[in-house]
Amino acid sequence: MKHFKNITMLLASGAVMLGLGACTGDQAMPPLSIPEALGDGTIGDGEWETPMSAYQASLGTIPHDIYGLDKTEVWVTGYIVGWVNVDVSNSNIELGADFSLPATVNTNLLIASRPDETDPTYVASVQLPSGAVREALNLKDHPENMHVQVTLYGQVGSKYCGAYGVRSVSAFNWGDKGLEPDPAMTPPAGSRTVWSATLTTDMQGFTFDQGSPSTEGFEVWKHSTVYGLVATGGRSGSAVTCDAWAISPVIDLTDYDEPRLFVHQAANYFDNSVNFLEMTRTVVREVGGEWVEVDLPYAPIGNSWTFSDSGYGVLDNIAGKKIEIGFNYTSTNAMSGTWEIDKVTVTGVYKQ
Repeated sequence: MKHFKNITMLLASGAVMLGLGACTGDQAMPPLSIPEALGDGTIGDGEWETPMSAYQASLGTIPHDIYGLDKTEVWVTGYIVGWVNVDVSNSNIELGADFSLPATVNTNLLIASRPDETDPTYVASVQLPSGAVREALNLKDHPENMHVQVTLYGQVGSKYCGAYGVRSVSAFNWGDKGLEPDPAMTPPAGSRTVWSATLTTDMQGFTFDQGSPSTEGFEVWKHSTVYGLVATGGRSGSAVTCDAWAISPVIDLTDYDEPRLFVHQAANYFDNSVNFLEMTRTVVREVGGEWVEVDLPYAPIGNSWTFSDSGYGVLDNIAGKKIEIGFNYTSTNAMSGTWEIDKVTVTGVYKQ
């Protein structure tokens, strides 16, 4: 999911169970073209400042990015006007739509572009995953939400409860706009993925330089199908002094400006993030050149197995080059943390 700053509303974790059993008829359907301009002459493109309208979502509309690719996870705004009574029908919106209170179901909503809408053909269904989003928005527990405008972040272009709408809602904001993205978690406008490695699959072209650990034959870096690339100097309850590397394959940025590096990682037994940053380095170099440290916006807390996002590190110094990424792990006989990296992504803006 995307990350947002100044979040005053509750967010649902990506790990939350989605509560998919309430409705059927939620299969993907062919996307439709964005409709002609409505109302004030504008249409939403799904961004936080310019969300799609509930009417657009009700048509199954899928907006596109600047490359013409589908943006299926977007912001949609509308008024909460009802709910789907799944005891009547969980696949036919005209039968199941209920525009009255009290609501007896907490797993879904109906939104519309008008606060007084009662025509099922003009509403969009909303799937509320179990967790914080459902707890805050559902009409069964919060009848005061009826006729209030809300902007939702979720997936569009498929049916839920027999109607096109917004599925797997992961964030929301009251009013007509979404939540402003955290700049550190958002690549430059027009960015696309240049290279990505899901490291639980295999090594993805990475190589290891184990250095010269103080215990002969000790392997600092290893590959795990569960955790990705794993580095540790721990051995049988003691620490091994080491300085070892994991190095990516060559990544070609010849045709890209504004490159960025994004790492999904975890770190434990460093005690805190300060120690983690002192004992590890994430670096980049032009092929054949010198390593340069990458300033990643966010570091793991250093004492947890929970994976976290690094944010986008700026690689402008090697834009247009062929590069390698290096992860440098060190340990001492006093401290040997464990560093896990399960995904690495490089983005860039294609040169037109």
